[in-house]
Amino acid sequence: MALTLTLTPATVAAGGSFTASAAGATAGETITFTYDAALPVVTTADGAGNASATFTATTSGPVVATGTTSGVAAATLTVSAGPSCVVTLTSAPPSPVAAGTPVTFTATVTCSGAPVVGALVLFTTPSGPIGIGVTGATGAATTTTSSLPPGTTTVTATVIAAATTTCSCVGVSGTTTVTVTAPPSCVVTLTSAPPSPVAAGTPVTFTATVTCGGAPVVGATVLFSTPGGPIGVGVTGATGAATTTTSSLPPGTTTVTATVAAATTTCSCTGVSATTTVTVTAPPSCVVTLTSAPPSPVAAGTPVTFTATVTCGGAPVVGATVLFSTPGGPIGVGVTGPAGIATTTTSSLPPGTTTVTATVIAATTTTCTCTGVSATTTVTVGSSAVLTAQPACYRLDLTTLTAQATFTATGATPGSTVTFHLGTGPNGPVACTAVANASGVATCTATLSLFQLIFATYTATSGSQSSTSSLMPCIP
Repeated sequence: MALTLTLTPATVAAGGSFTASAAGATAGETITFTYDAALPVVTTADGAGNASATFTATTSGPVVATGTTSGVAAATLTVSAGPSCVVTLTSAPPSPVAAGTPVTFTATVTCSGAPVVGALVLFTTPSGPIGIGVTGATGAATTTTSSLPPGTTTVTATVIAAATTTCSCVGVSGTTTVTVTAPPSCVVTLTSAPPSPVAAGTPVTFTATVTCGGAPVVGATVLFSTPGGPIGVGVTGATGAATTTTSSLPPGTTTVTATVAAATTTCSCTGVSATTTVTVTAPPSCVVTLTSAPPSPVAAGTPVTFTATVTCGGAPVVGATVLFSTPGGPIGVGVTGPAGIATTTTSSLPPGTTTVTATVIAATTTTCTCTGVSATTTVTVGSSAVLTAQPACYRLDLTTLTAQATFTATGATPGSTVTFHLGTGPNGPVACTAVANASGVATCTATLSLFQLIFATYTATSGSQSSTSSLMPCIP
């Protein structure tokens, strides 16, 4: 008999099973069935000459039955595509999104287009899991995250468990990419007015402008500080600007910092700061100069006028009250005029050298500190003694035809210069000069020509005083 082979069913989905049935064999004959890569199945034909084997469908192709005596029979199996499990993954809102924005991922699991209910889905990024979800009636599972980093991130949804016998869904996955833009930055700018440098004591206003992604941040609290400590606090308005003003910056260059201490905004502004530098020039100085007239030395009882000039940065200080004093006490008070000058006059200075001090005791100027600033000068006053020329004599030197004469004056002001003139009056030829010692005595020796001996008198002068005495040969 000839061997025949029948496949039931002849067309089967991949993964399904089919039966290969051989007929026409001899009873008890050994029949070997072979299919694709499956292990051959060896059976024994029954009393009717029939034998069969069951296989799992993998690929379309021949199925062969071989008998030891009945020969070979073959049939062709057709394998159709089986039901497939598909995972699709979407994100919302659509990419790109700003950093920190919550993004919802939806994984839809289907088996040949039909929703798979109850599948467990794991959502991951290259950095690790971001959530897990279970599919509902529509086959959808979701998770939401706001922690995606800036840049483009690939998100994967993988089925890790599914109760379906029709499809093999475990391990099936879907992917999508999300681009996250960098968060808007918080920026603080700081300016000062008037522009640097400024004079000491000048009010300086600092303006800090706070923006988030270029938009003003309203209601931010800003702390203004220097290395020496806080100088003010401000709150930003509609334009994002906060201000503070100070006039206490020290001379030199100071760094001022504006730091956001608190802010309600989509940006991270707290702690963000900006700096600027301000150079403060030293304050103008108050200077007092003091002069006296007539110039020292002066005779006792002579009126002496003291002039104090008060300036601030070189400019006259008007209306300053100036006290003139000596170690013995005050000698006068004056008030500066348009030229910054105050004067006082006294004729009561004692004989000798006296230090006179001019001190500002009041001044209406905010630019300089003048009160307490002073200057000094010294005045030498002669005694009340009267300049007196003493008789002078000369000795002849016939070898040189000259004469040596010694002149002496008493009562001169100590330290003053006494001039000795030949003849009567201060206009005669000058014989010699001398400086009065502490006792008021001035003396000098002059060499006279024989012609000058015709003067029988001489005159000693010092300041406004003069005195005349005789000039005669010395008596041995």
